[in-house]
Amino acid sequence: MMRALLAVRFRAIFAAFTAQTRQKKKKSKGMMILFAVLYVYVAVVIAGAMCMLFGQLARPYHQAGLDWLYFSMAGLMGLAFSVFGGVFMTQNQLYDAKDNDLLLSMPIPPKAILMSRMIPLLGLDLVFCGIVMVPAFVVYAIQAEFHVLSLVCQLVGMLGICFLSQAICCLLGWGLHLLLSRMNRSLASLIYMIAFLVIYFSIYSKAGNIINAMAFGGDSIGAALRNWVWPLYALGRGSLGGVSYLAAFLGICAVCFGAVYWLLSKTFLRAATFRRSGKKQRLNMAGVKAGSVSQAIIRKEWRHFLGSPVYLTNLGLGVIMTFALAVAGVIFRGKLMPVLENLTLQGLDVGEYLPLIICVLLGFLVSMMFISAPSVSLEGKSLWILKSMPVASRNILEAKLKFHILLTTPVTVLAGLVLAVTYGCDGVGTVLCVLVPGLLTLLSGVLGMVCGLKWAKLDWINEAYPCKQSMAAFLTMFGMMGLCIVMAVGFALASAVMSVNLFLALLAVVLAAVVWGLYRVIMTWGATQWEAL
Repeated sequence: MMRALLAVRFRAIFAAFTAQTRQKKKKSKGMMILFAVLYVYVAVVIAGAMCMLFGQLARPYHQAGLDWLYFSMAGLMGLAFSVFGGVFMTQNQLYDAKDNDLLLSMPIPPKAILMSRMIPLLGLDLVFCGIVMVPAFVVYAIQAEFHVLSLVCQLVGMLGICFLSQAICCLLGWGLHLLLSRMNRSLASLIYMIAFLVIYFSIYSKAGNIINAMAFGGDSIGAALRNWVWPLYALGRGSLGGVSYLAAFLGICAVCFGAVYWLLSKTFLRAATFRRSGKKQRLNMAGVKAGSVSQAIIRKEWRHFLGSPVYLTNLGLGVIMTFALAVAGVIFRGKLMPVLENLTLQGLDVGEYLPLIICVLLGFLVSMMFISAPSVSLEGKSLWILKSMPVASRNILEAKLKFHILLTTPVTVLAGLVLAVTYGCDGVGTVLCVLVPGLLTLLSGVLGMVCGLKWAKLDWINEAYPCKQSMAAFLTMFGMMGLCIVMAVGFALASAVMSVNLFLALLAVVLAAVVWGLYRVIMTWGATQWEAL
């Protein structure tokens, strides 16, 4: 039974990399190779960063006789990276798997279903841990010393970290499932993404100080671990060949994993079949007001946007980052103004280029807000609902476009105005800092709609494909990014014959013409394309 459950689970994982649609159309070999290269590239970049980090710790710790602390730190980093990267995946695979209801309706013990979910997740934890810990092992072997027994113990200790990480992820995933059952999943995913970015940039900005503290504060860190986190001390000693310490650490990991598995097996059936319920409300028709077709479709788009974690997290993040840029610009003005003044004293008149800098920055953020690009594909198998209504195709497309504009244009225009006023742009420059980014949001909307109609994909398996992997999303996002690069390079070439304000004014005219042209394409060709879907 377990073998069959695992076979089904691994086939589902493999299908995620080989099939995109409900008709099980396989990706082309070229696309599969491209994704494989992308995954390898990300892994190599992270592993390279880990090599640089541990390269600054291995020799000082070895010379100070704190080799065990080096491996304890590697284990702690591997554990943190694995837990942070796998907690949402664990929650999704354990409790939100689409075949949970089907399997639970069969004479299969819930604990067997649970274990069949946890074993593939252990493989994911092994990948996360390996990306962090294997570079630590390699760096230590090169800079300090190498022993076969120590290497074997290090690899076994990494497996123990995987089991401990999975225990923590399952426990957090269980709590997360109970929490998400009582709140908006999309909002929770967005908060998680924002928290991740805040933590990442906070650590990145202080990376130098953290590395120096780790390199030169080994004694104090070692004493704290030995006294308060003994399992990590045991991992460090075991990684140097201390078999008794390694056995103790593995025993602790096994006990934690077993205890969590026992707890979840007792609650899995109830948690996996839990359905959110609420107090029934009686409809009061006195408060119902008639609205236009456009308003109805915009409300539908808004509910879909807020109700889809993938849609909100991937495309709503740009809106939040644009707002955050304006707030950060005001807060850190006191720190940035001296830098700008210093550059001006050195002969680079940054003040003259500020309108262009603001427009390019906001343009890159606009490229992350391609909300209209997946809008058509996200209709999926419910497309017939809109098409069966007595509503003109162009009105439907226009309403979808309005939703994109209402969500992206106000915050972008406001950010441009705030940054221009905060950093002292002249009157014309301020107007252009509002006009050009606003036109960029319109261009992103109409370009995304054209691409979404041209490369509509309605038979996706999950919403991640139209939002992140579709041709429409790819062309819209990178097309807008490329336009920002063209803006910067174009002014560099034209700076000898025109000012920044004149360049941006001409750019605004061109953008307005392109936006109008694409809008007419949507209203004519796009309406025909919609009817043919």
